[in-house]
Amino acid sequence: MRLAIDASNLGLGGGTTHLKELINCIDDRMPEISAVVVFSSKAVLDQLMDHPVLQKVTFPELNGGLVARIGFQLSKYDRCIAAYKCDLLFSITGDYTGKLRPLVGMSQNMLLYDRHLWKDFGQVRETLRMWLNFEKQRVCFKHADGIIFLSNHAMSVVCNQLNISVQRKALIHHGISSRFRRKVKPQLPLTSYSTDQPFRLLYVSTVHSYKKQWKVVEAVAQLRKNGYPLELHLVGSVIFKPAGQILTKTIQAVDPERTFIKEHNWINYEMVHELYQSADAFVFASECENMPNILIEAMSAGLPIVCSDRAPMPEFVGDHAYYFNPRNADSIATALEEMLLHPKQREEKAALSYQASEKYDWSSTAQQTFRFLYEIYENFQLKQRN
Repeated sequence: MRLAIDASNLGLGGGTTHLKELINCIDDRMPEISAVVVFSSKAVLDQLMDHPVLQKVTFPELNGGLVARIGFQLSKYDRCIAAYKCDLLFSITGDYTGKLRPLVGMSQNMLLYDRHLWKDFGQVRETLRMWLNFEKQRVCFKHADGIIFLSNHAMSVVCNQLNISVQRKALIHHGISSRFRRKVKPQLPLTSYSTDQPFRLLYVSTVHSYKKQWKVVEAVAQLRKNGYPLELHLVGSVIFKPAGQILTKTIQAVDPERTFIKEHNWINYEMVHELYQSADAFVFASECENMPNILIEAMSAGLPIVCSDRAPMPEFVGDHAYYFNPRNADSIATALEEMLLHPKQREEKAALSYQASEKYDWSSTAQQTFRFLYEIYENFQLKQRN
């Protein structure tokens, strides 16, 4: 099977990591995959390692602005893809709206469906962008011959909201790179930490309105006032400017000298595992996720997890985290305090979440994905013959 992957709307984030790992894991156990042709921007294609079956294709319009890209996708994209004579199109962002078939879409962005969060944008442009992406996904999934979901939560919400009738659905989790894996280190009592050697709390995520970094900052500031030797490390670039402004304002109000709030705006993904290894615990305050890979990486790193109670986080961490309401700084502070005061319990929870993370493997993800795509292709060919 010659597989076409539409990654024309893919940015440099978790989606690109997923694509990279899929390509890297193609091996002799997947004889049904004879070629993979990826259509994307040069920036994304440059992230993909060369592989014997891989062909990287870009077009000038995919490297320009949004208007040029959409115009190209609506007028010329199908004809350009068809020239490569592929057998199935995999829309890795689940937003292909053309006419090529068979088609498999993938659900990765739950913010399209959590519309109650849109009111927090406070910006018409961002709301319109979400609405446009939602409509594109609705069209894609309506015509898809198969859909891949990353979590039970996503499958339930998306299928209910879109009234999806497609019979062929698959739940395929993302994997975790082995470089994140680290056994749980012995957890020390709070008395082992001081102002000079603080307890290092890590939050890795891009900055957007639903990520609630500033609420974590407020919670950490509360605990610092109460004498807890706590230091917060925020890692991630600002992808929504108003949220970045709120975060900066909050930090300036509680820690203008940046004594205990440390910002790392951007870290190369290949180096992020080193931050996990230097942390003492991990906090994750997102209100909306599909499969939170950052959270799974933290579980794999053997860190105690203090986490948003919103779905699907409990689907992956289970009872092995300290949960909080991400919109309430007091709730976050309470969960953090519970974790800090109970070193034995935090070590037990970290060990259990590490065990839960062991089932997430990129090789397994790739095998399941390519097997599902080939099944869709075979089923489509059978229908065509009949």
